[in-house]
Amino acid sequence: MATDVTQPSARRDPRAFVMAPSTSAEDTDVMAPTRAGTTLGRYFLARWSVPARLRRSGVVAAVALVFAFALVPPANADGEGETTVGYLLVQQALGHLAHDTSHDGIALAMEKVGDALETEDQDGVDVAAVEKAKAALEADQVDSARTLLQGSIREALSELPPATGEETGTSVIVPALPGRDGFTGRDWSFIAASVICLLAGALMAYRFRPADTVGELRRRYEGSR
Repeated sequence: MATDVTQPSARRDPRAFVMAPSTSAEDTDVMAPTRAGTTLGRYFLARWSVPARLRRSGVVAAVALVFAFALVPPANADGEGETTVGYLLVQQALGHLAHDTSHDGIALAMEKVGDALETEDQDGVDVAAVEKAKAALEADQVDSARTLLQGSIREALSELPPATGEETGTSVIVPALPGRDGFTGRDWSFIAASVICLLAGALMAYRFRPADTVGELRRRYEGSR
């Protein structure tokens, strides 16, 4: 009596096409890498694989940076901490006109003129002259507006105390900073420490170099094909 014996099907190993030798000559050259090729692949995986702890640390750092930039408050368009003193605002308008008389510069100057007209601290400022200067700027009469603005703060500037010492407006010249004659003991110590660190790094790189270099593995792989 014949017995039908069915051979159990072998489990398919997903790594079979990498590790198992092939039966045909064509598959041997294409699908099954040699021992040197497998060693080369394992070497690169061991050298360049990122540990799980390092990957988690990188993800945490990236998320922290995203939250840090997201929580930064936007810059205030009005400029927090700007002055509310009338004559200083007029001086800022004059500064814009001195550097830029284009449409953008005139717009910035008109903004400062508007702030000077709206502020409560207008001591020493001729408000009527500032209003005329604003009208001149709206008519693109920059020279006339500059003259009106300069005259509008003449009283406020006359009440300021004169500059003394090394302040702007005096003829006092700040003495030059002393130069360096040569290296000090601290400089030489830093240079020596840097050289020692470089030598130590080179020695450690030579001492802990891999047993098989990439070039040697590549030559071994090419020779075994």
